Amino acid sequence: MIFKSRRALLKSLGLRYSSLYAPEAVLSEENVKKTLAKFASLKPIRMIAHEPTKRAGVLIPICLVDGKVELLYTLRAANLKSHRGQVSFPGGMQDVTDKNLEETALRETEEELGLKDDEIEVWGSGNPIVTKRETSVTPVIARIKGEYHPTRLQVNSSEVEDVFTVSLEDLCRPQNIGYTQFRGGFSSMPVFTGGKLRVWGLTALLTYRFLSSLLPHQAYAHSIKYLIPIKPHTRYSTARR
Repeated sequence: MIFKSRRALLKSLGLRYSSLYAPEAVLSEENVKKTLAKFASLKPIRMIAHEPTKRAGVLIPICLVDGKVELLYTLRAANLKSHRGQVSFPGGMQDVTDKNLEETALRETEEELGLKDDEIEVWGSGNPIVTKRETSVTPVIARIKGEYHPTRLQVNSSEVEDVFTVSLEDLCRPQNIGYTQFRGGFSSMPVFTGGKLRVWGLTALLTYRFLSSLLPHQAYAHSIKYLIPIKPHTRYSTARR
């Protein structure tokens, strides 16, 4: 029996691991169909009980950078009224002229980044997430056609301070993924630290749900724990009075 050397074995495992993120696998027609079916089957998330008053559409942009599949993020300008200085996906509130929320996401992407409809291939939409700000946010999966380069963008500096991309490998490395739980929070939220800026909040939640749909478990396994908030014991709290 012939045994592989340790170096050869590790090399073969590394190649097998990296091939899970290769464009040929990730962007294949079969995987696109699987991704859309799984993404659309994810349950809607509601952070409030009543109906939201506003509707928004955001684009989850996939792009090719130097032969790698990456996700594109923006940093919202510091002068904006809401979510200023936060990492986000392109998108915004639905306009009365928008036929649907996919059109909202595309219109907002063009306004923020200068990317036109014919430069973007829409895959499909997922179920909305209703936030505490009484906004129903619908995610739209799309691919930026061709090879991506920042020079393709016409960034609207009044809305966007920065644009950056993060490879799937960096998003999925165990040391780059975690979770956080806000004080008094009802759940834990994912966090990604593998890119230029930390991705958290709603954008991290959308990233988490999308990667879980796009990639097999061997490539992405992000476990989010929920810790029950600690409440002071009644006996001790009354004894201190």
